[in-house]
Amino acid sequence: MLHLLHPSLPRAVALDPYRVRHHLLVAAASVITLTLLLGNGVSTALAVAAEQAEQSSQPAPQLFVTAPEGAVADAADPAAAAAASLSATTDGAADEAAAAEADALAAAVPSARPEFTIDVRPPVMYPVGSGAPVGSPFGPRDQACGACSTQHQGVDWNPGRGTPIVAMADGVVSKVVTSGSTLGVYLIIDHVVNGQAISSVYGHMENGSLTLRVGDEVRVGDQVGTVGSTGVTTAPHLHFELRIGGGAINPLPWLAANGAQ
Repeated sequence: MLHLLHPSLPRAVALDPYRVRHHLLVAAASVITLTLLLGNGVSTALAVAAEQAEQSSQPAPQLFVTAPEGAVADAADPAAAAAASLSATTDGAADEAAAAEADALAAAVPSARPEFTIDVRPPVMYPVGSGAPVGSPFGPRDQACGACSTQHQGVDWNPGRGTPIVAMADGVVSKVVTSGSTLGVYLIIDHVVNGQAISSVYGHMENGSLTLRVGDEVRVGDQVGTVGSTGVTTAPHLHFELRIGGGAINPLPWLAANGAQ
């Protein structure tokens, strides 16, 4: 069986059995020693590996550092911290921009607010005021001149030449005449007062005082001309008519009934 280990081993045993036995014992001891050493190394390696695995499975120790006040809030809200940082870096520029804008606004805004008024007007007004003297009332009258009528279709007020004449109510200009009429320079305004359609006529106005045109809208109290003596007349006055459905009515009772001021 020794020939399986080495072909010359049987012959060596036959020649010097004691020497071969000694070498075999030494070899066996070496093998046993090596085996023990290898086993201890493997065990040690396994123990080290197990210890490292156990250490890696344990949580790593935590290090706590006390941060300055305010740093925690900054760390918890990065966006707020970034905004605060940006605000800190731009505060100077923002202050300068705000000061420049304030100066520009101060220069643009007038030093004093313009005065304003609330325009409140009554629905109906007397064309030349409620206290103007009446020169000729509505209805039959004596003929004052050759071309003058004896059936007066309106009322004549004599407040004096150049007195402003105003629209008696809101309306739209429907007729403008500046020459060739017995009424001289006159206009007609169409109104709707308290649901009633009515037209007002303003005659004998001064030349050049009528600047309105057909279709113009007027408000009660707007000036439409000035008192004159154009057309057929004996003195400066305002001839004022009110017409409903084309027929003339007495202006004074109607104005009073509708609260004219």
